Amino acid sequence: MLPRRHLSPEALSQLKRFTDARIALGQAGAGLPTEAVLGFALDHARARDAIGSELNADALTEALRDGDWPLLAHSAVTSRQEYLTRPNLGRRLSDDTAAHLSATNLTCDLCIVVADGLSALAVNENAVGVIQALCPLLPPEMTVGTVLLRNGRVAAGDRIALALGAKAVLILIGERPGLSAADSLGAYLTWAPREDTRDAERFCVSNIRKGGLTLDAAARQIAALLDRSRIAGRSGVAIADGR
Repeated sequence: MLPRRHLSPEALSQLKRFTDARIALGQAGAGLPTEAVLGFALDHARARDAIGSELNADALTEALRDGDWPLLAHSAVTSRQEYLTRPNLGRRLSDDTAAHLSATNLTCDLCIVVADGLSALAVNENAVGVIQALCPLLPPEMTVGTVLLRNGRVAAGDRIALALGAKAVLILIGERPGLSAADSLGAYLTWAPREDTRDAERFCVSNIRKGGLTLDAAARQIAALLDRSRIAGRSGVAIADGR
């Protein structure tokens, strides 16, 4: 909280226009004004609601329908509580999903996995828009398949891509909600995924939401990273560092 003598109320208002962060909250005696306290409680409640939100599989399926796509997948998690306490299970696929993917005849070059993550709200609001903006930017010969994943973590996308014979996987996943945003979407791109892919071998585009990185801007960044990965035959820090 900035001392009042440093900035005028008008200057503080100007600063707040450029960020959703909790700045310039004001002061009431030794504490915060009632409005700031209530705002904190509301944002905290929104974050908790986002964690418990559910993937709208029906709406997403309808919006992304393309032949036999999208497929529906589940992680090895059996409940939302287990998802929060056992992140390792969210990185694996359920036995039924693994068997179904192994039996399918579907293949694709780029597998786009839409996972609820820690905020299904973010996915429900932003994932379709990102995909619709991204697809026209891809090479015309690149085939795309979509998969909806419940209770998934980023690494589960690698296993899905391997089962479908994909060259690359893009997982759109709800990011951990905070007090300034509960609807932030993250995009993780991995070229030549493996079961033991390291985080450093992925690209990440984050804070995709209204008030953050726009859907169109995110799609352009993802397309550019995908092109670099295709040329280099790999993704992640090695490319970013020029190695």
